[in-house]
Amino acid sequence: MKKTAIVLILIIAGVFLAGCTSAGTTGQDTVQDTIRAHYGYDESWSFGLGCYGKVSGYAYNAGNTPVENVVLYFNLVNVQSGTIRDSRSVFIGALGAGQSSTFETVLDGECTQDYRVDGTIVK
Repeated sequence: MKKTAIVLILIIAGVFLAGCTSAGTTGQDTVQDTIRAHYGYDESWSFGLGCYGKVSGYAYNAGNTPVENVVLYFNLVNVQSGTIRDSRSVFIGALGAGQSSTFETVLDGECTQDYRVDGTIVK
């Protein structure tokens, strides 16, 4: 029992020291014509996924006409090297005038690296 507790404490300490539990970023925006997307990025860790980042937010049509086939692209970029570690596309679909849609996706990272998320809109 004592050995199990020590191992568990070492694992928890390793996760915190590895940087997987950083605060992430909130309040990022991207705009393409009348479509706006607001999103935040949070890093986390799990036994199944290892270190990963969750991007969540909403897309909004600020225009007066509907827009078809809205897609958001997210790149997980290494801050030091500028290389893209992972990418995901999120299909939103049609957005009517004034309509919004929420989204969430997961990006795969490494525990010892610092990342930023770059988002773009394609319609």
